[in-house]
Amino acid sequence: MQILHDKPHTKRPVIVAAATRLFAERGIDATSMRDIADAAGIREAAIYRHFANKESMSRDIFVSWYAWYGSQLRDIAKGSGTLREKLGRVARLELDAAEKHSEALLYFCENEPRFLHTLPAGVPRAGEILSTMIKEGQKRGEVRRGDAGILADMLSGALCGTALSWIRRGRPRSVRRHADLIAEACWRMIAD
Repeated sequence: MQILHDKPHTKRPVIVAAATRLFAERGIDATSMRDIADAAGIREAAIYRHFANKESMSRDIFVSWYAWYGSQLRDIAKGSGTLREKLGRVARLELDAAEKHSEALLYFCENEPRFLHTLPAGVPRAGEILSTMIKEGQKRGEVRRGDAGILADMLSGALCGTALSWIRRGRPRSVRRHADLIAEACWRMIAD
């Protein structure tokens, strides 16, 4: 998210927006720097003023969006309320991102395995945050026993899968209107 605000008086935000859209639609490997330049309405050489190559660009975009999402998730985890209430806020975060930033969420979810291991120190990791929330819920007897990492993966997969499915179906109506249903289903997945 921050990457869209870096160097606002340059072509960088336009390049990032075009690249994010194309990476989400076609994938990183099927998108060339020429494609990005054409979509951004600039010369290909202008991209290299901001990014060394396509791989570093795609990683920078991923890290920016992941850092934003991880920070939002961390704030929810540290906030007040029961685990069930926090899970409702996590579901709303995912659905809001799906509605407001569909292309970025699609790119983010589909490229997590490619870039997760390259995240810089200090970037909040979604899996770790969800695992910690689940472990705390297990200590209080709210969440079923079992591997917290697996339960966190199941929760993350359900939320991401729901958001991606809605995006791929052409974004019919608001998905946020189903936030309570989705949060309840996720709660039942992990609740004891």
